[in-house]
This record gives sequence, C-alpha cells and structure tokens, in this order.
Amino acid sequence: MQMIIQLIAIFCWCSFADAHNHDKDKGFDIKVTDLRNRIFELRTDRSGNVAVLIGEDGVFMVDTQMEHLVELIDNTLRKLSNNRDVDLILNTHFHRDHVRGNVYFKKRGAKIMAHPNVRRYIENPSALKALGRKAPTFTPQYSPTIDITKDTSIRMNGQSIALYHTPNAHTNSDIFVVFKEANVIHGGDLVSTRRFPFIDIDNGGSVSGFIEALKSIIEVADADTKIIAGHGPIATLDDLEASIAMLVETHSIIKALIEQGLSLEAIKALNPLSSYGEKWNWAFITTERMVTIHYYDITGLLE
Repeated sequence: MQMIIQLIAIFCWCSFADAHNHDKDKGFDIKVTDLRNRIFELRTDRSGNVAVLIGEDGVFMVDTQMEHLVELIDNTLRKLSNNRDVDLILNTHFHRDHVRGNVYFKKRGAKIMAHPNVRRYIENPSALKALGRKAPTFTPQYSPTIDITKDTSIRMNGQSIALYHTPNAHTNSDIFVVFKEANVIHGGDLVSTRRFPFIDIDNGGSVSGFIEALKSIIEVADADTKIIAGHGPIATLDDLEASIAMLVETHSIIKALIEQGLSLEAIKALNPLSSYGEKWNWAFITTERMVTIHYYDITGLLE
C-alpha cells in the first residue's frame, strides 16, 4: 500500500537542465511515497530522487539533491522521523543534483558513503563537453567521508542494504542500492523512468556499460520490486527492459549513419531518432542530445 503525502511549499525553482536557475520562485510539491518497511521516496522532480530508511538504528538517506532544496527535504524528513538527523548517506554518483546537499547534512553529523570517483570528481570536476556544459564548482566540504570500493552491504533498521557498483555506466562512479527485505531498489541515474537516460560520456559513462547496469538491476529484482529512479516515477522491470531495448535500437541507428561517413551535424540534421521523441524526450535529454551521446560513445571523439 502506498501513501502519497503532498507538501506544498514556495521555494526557488530549478530544472535538472539548469540546476542553478534559482531566480524563479514557484510553488511545487514534495511527494513522499511510503514504499514499505519505513522506506520513503522523496521526490521534487527538480533534482535526483531521494530515498530514506527510518528506524531505531537511525536515518539512512540515498542522495542529497541541491542546496536550495535541502532544507525542504530535511523538514519533510523530520516530519517522518520524529525530528531525527540523518546518520548515514549514500551518494549514487557525483552529479551535482545528487550531492549538493552533502554539506548541509555533514554539518549535522551525517557520514557519507560513495564510490571513490565521487570524491575525485568533486576535487577536480570536469565539464560535460558532449552537452556543451561547463564544469561545476565544489569545495572539499561536499566530499564523501567513506569510500565504497567494491560491492558491499550494511545492516540497518532491519534491512540488509546491498551496494552494487556498476562500472562505466551513467558515469564511472555509479552505485545502486538494494533494500533486500523490503524488496526496494534505488537505481540512481541508472534508472530514468520513461525518458532518455543521460549517459555522461565525458566522465566514464558508456552506452554498453549503462545497458549492463540495467541488466544488473534486473538480476536482483522481481515483479514486486519497487525501483526508485534517479529521475521520474517508480519504475518496474518492464520500464528497465524498455530502456534497454530503446538504447540498443537507437545505438544501432546512429552507428549505421556513422559507418556511412556522416558527421555529427549531418546526423542531427536527419533527426534519425524522431520516432522515439514522443515517448522518451524530456527537458534534459531530447532526441538531439541522445544522438550526441551515441555519436561520442561510438566515435570516442569529443570536441
């Protein structure tokens, strides 16, 4: 049984496509979904989806969203947890809409786990050249405090929590989280429900690695698993299978055009993925950007 609690607040708005556009004040909902076993999804649709596990052992959080959203996230969490601070955090990867709340929670005593490449990226961030975007800025305070170098598990609040690293997928730092007893998974940005995924070619991501990561999630899930996406609503196995099929098909289309000797601009002009747009387009990754991702993944050429 799912419980949806909608909390209306006025706050600075930002889209994932432009996470620093804080000049437009708009009202929006934080949607809190009770997934079972005191695991909740906190979703704003303005940054990466957050998961929290609450119990006697403390509060475990997956991802921390952005600075301008973090107090709202914290206030919502405190209503669920009887005013408790977050004790332990897992960053699923290094993109800013998943780690920018780190400073806030670290100041309040939280320990933060992540793949070592999260810390390396924060210390030396690189641009998203394939999408024409500059490198973000961080200070050392954003860095995780505990490195997760291999698949591991922890025990907290009656849950065996398995952490799986998937190499060279969305980035080179991805970890997805499995709450075994509750049969809940947080996929980070390995899962973007009903939309094109962002595959960060500049920072270790790859189409083949992304597909393998989705297969890894499918291997530990079943028809009853609640799969929290990095962006979008709760996903199902069918959603993941559909994403794999779409990536295989679109990759093949772009590869065939590259083999004909066409440049990136020539391929864009053809709009070869137009038939996928209605189902998969969203604000951040459109068919044009999906063409670009496939092109650089195949050619290895970055401007």
